[in-house]
Amino acid sequence: MGHAAPSVPRERLDAVRKAMLDALGNDAGKVHTALERRLLFAKDIGELWYARPELMNALAARVGEARARETLVGVTRLFDGLKPGA
Repeated sequence: MGHAAPSVPRERLDAVRKAMLDALGNDAGKVHTALERRLLFAKDIGELWYARPELMNALAARVGEARARETLVGVTRLFDGLKPGA
């Protein structure tokens, strides 16, 4: 059984989504189509939260693990108070 994702105002959900898409980069649609779609069509904060490992892998492949981790730290901060099960 999973935890239900908390209800999040649409503006906040969209801000997290935009940050994740921005981190993925402009060429995401060419290289990471499935991840881009997953982010674009996520219905709640939980779906975005659980997409972070895939985002980390995509970033690490493009910019290296160290820079990917730095980027993901910034993205993860946007989830403060919004994590599923919190």
